[in-house]
Formats: sequence, structure tokens, C-alpha cells
Amino acid sequence: MKTKPKKDSMKRRVGWLPSALRGAGVGLAVVLLLLLLFCAIACATEDPGPLVVPLSLCALYLGGIAAGICSSKLSKGGAAGGFLAGCVLAVFVFLLSCLPLSPSSFPTSAAWIFLGLLLPAGALGGILGTKKQPNRRARR
Repeated sequence: MKTKPKKDSMKRRVGWLPSALRGAGVGLAVVLLLLLLFCAIACATEDPGPLVVPLSLCALYLGGIAAGICSSKLSKGGAAGGFLAGCVLAVFVFLLSCLPLSPSSFPTSAAWIFLGLLLPAGALGGILGTKKQPNRRARR
């Protein structure tokens, strides 16, 4: 009777920087998809003004958590890889905010605080991504 060789899960794990870049890309995609969903929700309401900032921050932080989870699944570093993905995503968001678009009335100091809070969101995603699932098929 032949047994199948176990797949080596370490083969697909990569270093911190490539996993952080991939995780940040996934996080940015999650942010964009959530922003599209939240825009549809805001357009369906009568007065979307009070919803804009909370929904956009929710999309940003959920994207940071998704970036951390993706990065920790890909890297050997775990939570440190998630934190690095949060840093890379914060840099991406900062660079996107530097695009010459219409001026905003949002204070710059608050924007720095919100970008700084993106790093713990990535670290939280890194921690969540390293948690092991219990084995449902326990041997008897």
C-alpha cells in the first residue's frame, strides 16, 4: 500500500518583503472593494455625509487586517510579516493620498493618526493569520 507524500508547506512560504508586498496588494484590493460596497450603501441613504468617514476608515482598517492575514500566511515571520504588510499598506495609502486631487477639509494631523493606526491593524491581522485551527479530525 502506497502512501501519498505530505506536501511540504514550507515550499510556498517566502521572505518578509515579498509576502508584505503581496499582503499589501491584497489589502489594497480589499479596501477598494469595500469602498465600492460602502459607496453603494452611502448612495442608498438620504444623507450620506455622516457615513463617509466611518465607512472609509472601516474599509481601510479591514484592508489592513486582510493584508496582515495574507502576509502572515505567506511568510515565515508570522505577526512580524503582518506588521510589515501594514507598514507597506500605509505607505501605499499615503502615496495615493498625495495624488493631486481636489482638496479635502480633513485635517492633516488626523490623517497621520489614522495612518498610524493602520500599522496595529496589520499586526492584528498577522496575529490572526498565525493562529492554528484545531484539528477537527482527531485521531482516535
